Amino acid sequence: MAYINVSGPNSNAIIQISTATTAIASTTTGYIIPALQDVTINNAAGVFNWTQLDEFSQKSVPTPANNSITANFVLDSTTFFNGSNGVKGLFDLQNDAELIQFRVYFNGRITGSKYVSGQGYVTNLAPTVNPTAPVFVSPITISVDGDLTAGTV
Repeated sequence: MAYINVSGPNSNAIIQISTATTAIASTTTGYIIPALQDVTINNAAGVFNWTQLDEFSQKSVPTPANNSITANFVLDSTTFFNGSNGVKGLFDLQNDAELIQFRVYFNGRITGSKYVSGQGYVTNLAPTVNPTAPVFVSPITISVDGDLTAGTV
């Protein structure tokens, strides 16, 4: 069994985004969302269930998946407001409901690293700050449009 260890300096989880019209082609396209605190990949295939009077067991059929990427991150003013490498900042991507391409790398962007990719929309930004946590942190969701695809760098 090979566990995915993300504790090394070049093996952390990474979210890369781009506004290109096609899938991300390299590890340098667009920009990286900095200072991630956690990442969740939700691949939720739907199921519709029903019961019938003439059967004791429940029936089920698959329905389309509802996929998303969620994370929490410490805000960086450049990627939140201004953007980088020709891609708008996260705030504008959400405000403009602009379709993005993304990759979520499991253990860095070195050769052989695994990732999940797709396209979707930035949602659920909610920057928060308080006296005991004096930097802005925010959740982010990428609502996936279509399928998630696995790949290798």
